[in-house]
Amino acid sequence: MQTQETELFRASFREMVRELGMLSRKTIGTDLSPLQSHILIELNNSKYGLGVTELAKILCVEKSSISRTLKTLEKDELLLRKISPSDARSMTFTLTEKGKSILFEINKYANQFTSEALTLSSESELQQLSLTIKNFVKTLKNARKQREIGLNIRPIEPKDNEAIAAVIRQSFIDNKIDHLEGVSLNDPCLNHLSEVYTANGSGYWVIEIDGIVKGGVGIAPLLGAGKEYCELQKLYIDSSLTGLGVGRRLINLAIDKAAEYGYQYCYLETLEELGAALGLYESFDFKMLDKRIGDTGHNSCGICMLKDLKN
Repeated sequence: MQTQETELFRASFREMVRELGMLSRKTIGTDLSPLQSHILIELNNSKYGLGVTELAKILCVEKSSISRTLKTLEKDELLLRKISPSDARSMTFTLTEKGKSILFEINKYANQFTSEALTLSSESELQQLSLTIKNFVKTLKNARKQREIGLNIRPIEPKDNEAIAAVIRQSFIDNKIDHLEGVSLNDPCLNHLSEVYTANGSGYWVIEIDGIVKGGVGIAPLLGAGKEYCELQKLYIDSSLTGLGVGRRLINLAIDKAAEYGYQYCYLETLEELGAALGLYESFDFKMLDKRIGDTGHNSCGICMLKDLKN
């Protein structure tokens, strides 16, 4: 994504935060700060109360900030501290009746304001908005988790050959398709990918965590097709990263690189046994084809898809 486009998104988010009143204590109908309000909300949602570490994780805030805020709320008699009888250092917090009363007013005010805003949209617009918000919240969480585990993406180097080959082989084993022939598992170049992706219009990028290769993706000219076609190749990720949006990040990278290299179409082949990935590819506007393009040599792959990079 281009810097200008990213900044436009950020500008929209800032405006939304301001309109929601997140920068003003008075806008939510109380003198509580946004962090204080969110602590009350999460404690109310918990049956047995929450500790500092749990709240910090839920609210994506440093523990020190949570601790200071809890002391203020406790001083104002909105929270009740409960110390574990077996460990004096372990404590949880719950809402007092006063805290529940304040939260009731916060929710009443926020619900009224949100309801007024939602009445300005049609039913179909609200459904689309709800889906968009849910999806984006998920992507934000995944982006944060990727940063927390130190995920890094870089061009492949000779030192990565053995590791990425192992990831690819293990992926075939995990999906119980290592018995198939005519797939990338059997490519003679599998053990030296860094040498394969050196030609113009080619590239392979690996993901690593703490210096350990966990997957990768490649782009190369589509053999047997016109120069306007490239192929998305060898997208494999270690199973430990499932559900973190890493595949999406790699696909986005590959598409950006394909466009940068001057290709007009991006082609891919995959296995019917990996049908769960179809939705992922379709979300990036890859369309199903009735027949193959070019000559990949992967005769066992029964699914062919194409993305128009010009749109």
